[in-house]
Amino acid sequence: MKERFLIITNGKIQSPTVLRSSFSKFTNFDLDNKSFTIICADGGINNAGQLSLKADYLIGDFDSIDEKLLKEIKKDHSVLNPDIQDCEQSPEIIYDPDQSKTDTRLAVELALRLAAKEIYIITATGGRMDHCLSNVLELKFINDKASVRLIDEYSEIRYSTKSLELNGEIGETLSIIPLSDIKELSYEGLKYPLDKADITAGTSLICNKFSENQARIIFKSGEILIIRAHDAGENVEIGVPQQCND
Repeated sequence: MKERFLIITNGKIQSPTVLRSSFSKFTNFDLDNKSFTIICADGGINNAGQLSLKADYLIGDFDSIDEKLLKEIKKDHSVLNPDIQDCEQSPEIIYDPDQSKTDTRLAVELALRLAAKEIYIITATGGRMDHCLSNVLELKFINDKASVRLIDEYSEIRYSTKSLELNGEIGETLSIIPLSDIKELSYEGLKYPLDKADITAGTSLICNKFSENQARIIFKSGEILIIRAHDAGENVEIGVPQQCND
């Protein structure tokens, strides 16, 4: 059983090419890496098609799937994975109408039941803000259950309640979002240092820069989101200017 899982959700893709490039940049894996078990959260199956990826599992109440595709899936499960004969088991379709959980949560819980050690979530930040924030906070739910990252065209997002080391390129942007009050927060390997500062939730700690290829985020207690981002500037393919004021 594979221990590395890719969860595809129903957010909007701005550019499949840029997303693929961003994923490789932040993980050193290609999206086509065969070591991934792929779970589509409901309408995430539409995004899988845009990315030319084939799902191993599809889960949700199926209210966000393209109707034509859903009919094809119900008629022939191999639509999800044309190499079905080479799989250890047939792709599985799991209908779950539980409205108390998001489709992303259902996909995450499935990955954990399947003994995931690493989880990568993509196509989770575009579209409606409530869905976006809910997907980001899935990182908090997973926390110590597995290693998890959320990746989009611009960023890699992690959640932590512990000090950690991060690899990055010199000059790459790193932002910290405090989700709670933080005790004794320090930085090493970043352009703008911090030394045992007590930080209140809501404080802006964005747009720092890697000054070395490895940075350390050290704190005594609290909850943070860590966001690695592409360098400021305009992404020509997407056509969206990004600006980060130092």
